Amino acid sequence: MTTPDYILEGVAAVLAVVLPLLARTPGAIADEALYAGYRRRLRTLADDPRAAARSATLAQDLAEIVDGYRAASAEPMAVIAGFEAVVVAVRAFQPAAAINAVRARRRQVEMRACTLVECLAVAGAVRAVAEVAIESYEQAEQFRARMRRLIDLAIERAADAQETLLVRALRDAGGWVARDLIERGRPLARIVTYTTPVPLPAVALAHRLYQDAGRAAELMAQNSAWDHPAFMPMIGRALSR
Repeated sequence: MTTPDYILEGVAAVLAVVLPLLARTPGAIADEALYAGYRRRLRTLADDPRAAARSATLAQDLAEIVDGYRAASAEPMAVIAGFEAVVVAVRAFQPAAAINAVRARRRQVEMRACTLVECLAVAGAVRAVAEVAIESYEQAEQFRARMRRLIDLAIERAADAQETLLVRALRDAGGWVARDLIERGRPLARIVTYTTPVPLPAVALAHRLYQDAGRAAELMAQNSAWDHPAFMPMIGRALSR
């Protein structure tokens, strides 16, 4: 059976936006084999998107690309940012105007393809959050709010598309990631404000606050806008313990 052109063109249009964003794992590569494998699959889709649109395994191929993008990276926070960029891109995508029956069908194809990609990206971000080493209660809360927004928007889109199973899966994912971040964040130190009468070197400040000069790099990270370790800000951020 011949696949209609409106399906081929609609899927190809969405892939043209999405695949470049997934073309390279962000940050350092943790697994060269995974990286090479998912890139081969991605290139196959990118080289012939019309053939990809005809494939019965397109959804599975996209899921494996998303998973490879995540698993091949050693930097889960960079992965989450990458998936957020994918979500922004598919939300900004302008589906075909429904000026006639064929264009209306293409519009539906594009909207469903965007829904699929957004849900896969959100699922990838949820899995990446589980790999982030949470350092403070505030960081856990920030990730919880970030994930809640991503998931709520994806649920809204899936509900509009009447994708009941996707809605249920997204709600389950939202509940899981919220509980995970609450549990991991509860015992952690809070972010507090410190003050000093004069700028101190990061090593001296770490010793003063924690009795541990080895935590100087941690203080630098908490005050990343201040890029000189010999002169830390007189009012800055630190962990409570």
